[in-house]
Amino acid sequence: EEDLIAQENVLISFSAGSYIKRMPASEFRAQGRGGRGIKGMSTRQEDEVIDLLFARTLDDILFFTNKGRVYSSRVYELPEGSRTARGAHIANLLSLLPDETVSTMLIIPDFEQADYVTLLTRMGRIKRMELSAFSNIRTSGLIAMNLDPADSLDWARLTNGGEDFIIVTQGGKSLRFREDAVRPMGRTAAGVMAIRLLGNDEVISMDVVKPDADLLVLHTGGYGKRVSLHEYAPKGRYTQGIWTTDYRRLEELGPIVSARVVQTDDQITVITSNGIVMRTPVAGVSQMGRSTRGVRIVNLQDGDSVAALAVLGRDDLERKVEGAEDAVESSDDMTAPARPKKTAVEVDDFDDESDEFDNESGGEDDAGEEPSAAEFAALDE
Repeated sequence: EEDLIAQENVLISFSAGSYIKRMPASEFRAQGRGGRGIKGMSTRQEDEVIDLLFARTLDDILFFTNKGRVYSSRVYELPEGSRTARGAHIANLLSLLPDETVSTMLIIPDFEQADYVTLLTRMGRIKRMELSAFSNIRTSGLIAMNLDPADSLDWARLTNGGEDFIIVTQGGKSLRFREDAVRPMGRTAAGVMAIRLLGNDEVISMDVVKPDADLLVLHTGGYGKRVSLHEYAPKGRYTQGIWTTDYRRLEELGPIVSARVVQTDDQITVITSNGIVMRTPVAGVSQMGRSTRGVRIVNLQDGDSVAALAVLGRDDLERKVEGAEDAVESSDDMTAPARPKKTAVEVDDFDDESDEFDNESGGEDDAGEEPSAAEFAALDE
């Protein structure tokens, strides 16, 4: 049967209401930074898009749930819809347990491409296990990680054993540490703590560090910045890390909605809670210092906010379908375990390790007085 399936580039969207669909990637074109975007899907307020991935029709897709379970499907088995269609409810495709929802998805072009899957929960618990453990998943799913009832499995990344991770919280903290600080574990293990959270803060993003790459930080209010990963020195696992956004700016900028590792020839796709989709080159966002406020990435209408961020990366250009048209205009992959919008958090404790900064300009949209490098670094002490 699969011999009859055409290998095509598609976008997969998943909403807060658990509706999923695949769309032709050619329906979205790039715009300049600060654009208003185009209508991506017809959504209700409670059904905003929270995950957006780029894939090919013959790829496998792993669905990780809030309960720590994992299910699988082929991309072509997902319902196809237009840019404005709602899609099908995930419960019609997967045999989910009561009160179980899909929290993140992982595209697997080839189970030989990586050695491990690394999982992270919202409360900061991390687990590394062999990718081969997910190559043959029964329709009823498998346990990927045993969780505390109050926690949720929210992120999954492919790794090869020698990576660095960077974790960012909605309250502005960031921690970079080495993969080998987390030993490989079995499916039923609960994992270990990755980051020490402050107050009622929680994790908003995890990504794998790439050489000569940047961290693109995006807030619910549409502001973002691109910071060299050299500004995030590796620390020990289960430490607080350092500030990536001045906590005093959170009321103005909104909490961090996503933070992704990017390279200059990548593109990003931003989706708002009202279903607006905008794609823009990463190079259009000036590289800035960690202490800066950032620039406006997307202009939002009244009442709208950023809901999800996806990255179209250069590393997967080699996966391009042979003989296919360039459906995504210079880019061919998107991964986006981005989370829904959050409310601002209260931070009770600012004790931290010392860190040094170069305070760079925030760009032409960077209005307002910036803290000096010394002032911002003092927040990490």
